[in-house]
Amino acid sequence: MKNLRLTLGVAAIAIGSFAAFSFAPASSNAKVALLEFYTNPDGSRGQQVSGANECTGPNPRICSQEYDTSTNMPTGNKIHTGVRP
Repeated sequence: MKNLRLTLGVAAIAIGSFAAFSFAPASSNAKVALLEFYTNPDGSRGQQVSGANECTGPNPRICSQEYDTSTNMPTGNKIHTGVRP
């Protein structure tokens, strides 16, 4: 009977530890970096914008936009139209 109680006690501690770590927040080493890049004439991502963008003129073409560097996809935010001088 004593061995059974000891076994059940150890099992309870193991299950409790597992449950505590199962619901703990996961640490993520991946940092999401949102950066603005110029858009090439073919629509691909170009050079990174440093400082303020240089897009000028009333042109409907996308000149620069924000990208998520972890997915290399545009976010749809900070879209500037115009022509880069």
